[in-house]
Amino acid sequence: MRTVIALVQTAAQTIQGAPGGPGRPAGPPPDFSATDAFFQLLQFVGWFFAIGAIGFRFGVVRRVRGMSDEARTIVRADKAALLGIVGIVLLGLALLGAPYVGAITQHKTYAVALPKNLAALELKLAMLTLALVGFLLVRVSSSIGWTLATIGLLVAVLQPLSTGKLAGKVNAVHILAASTWLGTLLVLALIGIRGVIRSSTVGIQRAQLVADLVNSFSPLALLAASIVAITGVTTAWLHLKRLSALWTTSYGIALVVKLLLVLGVVILGAWNWRRVRPSLGAEGSEETLRRSATMELAFGALVLIATSVLVTLPSPR
Repeated sequence: MRTVIALVQTAAQTIQGAPGGPGRPAGPPPDFSATDAFFQLLQFVGWFFAIGAIGFRFGVVRRVRGMSDEARTIVRADKAALLGIVGIVLLGLALLGAPYVGAITQHKTYAVALPKNLAALELKLAMLTLALVGFLLVRVSSSIGWTLATIGLLVAVLQPLSTGKLAGKVNAVHILAASTWLGTLLVLALIGIRGVIRSSTVGIQRAQLVADLVNSFSPLALLAASIVAITGVTTAWLHLKRLSALWTTSYGIALVVKLLLVLGVVILGAWNWRRVRPSLGAEGSEETLRRSATMELAFGALVLIATSVLVTLPSPR
């Protein structure tokens, strides 16, 4: 982990000096806004929680066959709905808070600071409200609640497919796939694995339940990770325009940092798939998985931070 942190710090220093060369004064790259990066990070985390809750419900719990009543009590999907609510709140704060802070810092009215495509923002907020209602209804009616939450989130995250440029469309699919992959892993770790470990169930039964959850999650993770790779490469090419931009622009260097961190996530995911997953089912294996999943999520968090910085930088010309 110290190596990763050192890598990020070194890359950040490189980014600071990239546009202006060695003689450029220390400081953030041109057009970089720490405030924008913060709200982008808030938005990404919101998508991870909200979409991760949906992925956990339909991509993990629902796929486990023959789950006993005791197991369903331990791995309660309605607990994931609480994380979904947290995600919706974070998304609302990001979408409405960013223009509010922008209005204050730039001495504008709130209406002027709002995005130009106001109809798209209104649609996204309406769908997020529908998703919020769905998550709140999960305890009352599971089927209706999860259905409304799923519809609202899918329309909200994929809304750019109906408007905007190609890069925006690809990015929407990229966010959905990344949130399905790492967001579901996050909810699986917080609700599934943690809940099983803290239960009073016999050790070997805990290990088997964790194995069932992970085996159900694996196909979804592989599919989502593949889509992340495809859309990520496409987005990078659309923004870079030329290969030399990778080492001659702030955007390109930030992208390299992100890719290195993503590589770390992929390596840890492969390790979990090839080494940890086959050992599941033995007593004590759930603790090994918890540690490896935590490390994978730690790299995922660094990827989110790097991406939040990346999207605030101007694309190479």
